[in-house]
Amino acid sequence: MMKYFRTFHAAFLAAVAMLIVAWSASGQDTAKKGPLAEMPSKPGPHLDKIKALGDNQWVNLGAPAADPKWGKARGSSWGAKALILAPDLRGAFLFGEGVHGYVKPDGHSMDDLWFYDINAHAWLCLHPGTNTKTFTQRVKDKEFLIDDNGLLRDKDGQAIPVHTLVHAWGYLAYDSDRKKFAFISWSSNQLSRYFLGGEKLMDEGLKLLEEQMKGKKKADFSPWFYDAASGKFERSTANNSMAVSAGGFPQFHYLPSKKQFFAVGSNTVAIFDPAKNQWSDAKPKGPAPKGYDGPGCYDSKRNRIYRNDGDGSKGEGLMAYDIGSNTWSHLKPKGDGPEAMSTNGAYYEYDPLLDLVVVLQMRGKTPGVFTYDPRTNSWADPLPFPADGPKFHFAANTCFDRELNAYFCHVAGDSNDNGVVWAYRYKKRN
Repeated sequence: MMKYFRTFHAAFLAAVAMLIVAWSASGQDTAKKGPLAEMPSKPGPHLDKIKALGDNQWVNLGAPAADPKWGKARGSSWGAKALILAPDLRGAFLFGEGVHGYVKPDGHSMDDLWFYDINAHAWLCLHPGTNTKTFTQRVKDKEFLIDDNGLLRDKDGQAIPVHTLVHAWGYLAYDSDRKKFAFISWSSNQLSRYFLGGEKLMDEGLKLLEEQMKGKKKADFSPWFYDAASGKFERSTANNSMAVSAGGFPQFHYLPSKKQFFAVGSNTVAIFDPAKNQWSDAKPKGPAPKGYDGPGCYDSKRNRIYRNDGDGSKGEGLMAYDIGSNTWSHLKPKGDGPEAMSTNGAYYEYDPLLDLVVVLQMRGKTPGVFTYDPRTNSWADPLPFPADGPKFHFAANTCFDRELNAYFCHVAGDSNDNGVVWAYRYKKRN
């Protein structure tokens, strides 16, 4: 009898162990339910074309494969940095509206979110945008609701990003520690009608939500997030009260060394700490930058953020915000740098291996590739774009991949799905 009991007991424990393993695996599968759960994908043969690039060479990779359900991503002007690299996923997020108030032929507005899969050279639609045709009915059916803090959520509690950006500007980043795409909203008003695509069709639903907004306290929020693992949007009320001024057209950067976000512009230097869920006002010293929507980038070696002139009306040239000393300064570099340009005209990137700032100026009188050397505080003579290279309508949606040592440029008409992707290498590495 004792022998039988021991055998039964051992079999029972083994069965329980198998159930625990199965339950654990099932839980993991459930947790990894987002459309990016299987990233990175298998590398395709097109990568060989990129690896073969020499100095100052371009290659046309053609149109990325369309998403099976939602088709192709569209071009977004005022968004040189509308393409945000996620190195661990081997791809980049594309976000930001194009033509003001544009609604796609399928009835969705261009507050959509896409992912460019570098390995597969393919589009993956993460969020098709607001369905202007069904919006009002969803409000009536209480699928969309305003919470106590004035934030739009769906019936499951997910924050819903309706018209959060007029354009991408420089408002996008990627949290490489928490694996989340992040962006700051251009307006504190969750239901702004300013250049809202599909406003007339959505008017009844908007009025119902605006009625819900009455009497709600105005809260300050964290940045918006899209979690790569869950495939859900997130936004929460910040643990302190401080609004970010989008009027200064800040660049938005996530700095892994500090595990913080920096929103750096002409009207603000605001820091967001995800661990504390708090904003802080840096109140920087020195001459604040002027001009409109100046592009720039983060220099990880010197721990500073560059900002070039925006519309050129103030002629400030290249400036730098030094994070350590919390100070703005005019760099006044030698040589002829790029024209004053906004985010619809030029892309800036710091390459740490070359220790250079590389600028793709895609519009203006002297389009081409400029490089700024921080060691000598000087601009090199520009390299013109080749005659058989890309034809830019405005600054292409661009990102730099250090692993492949290549710039990816999504070249498309504003709000058009006629885009192709070009890859560019400034200089080979030994």
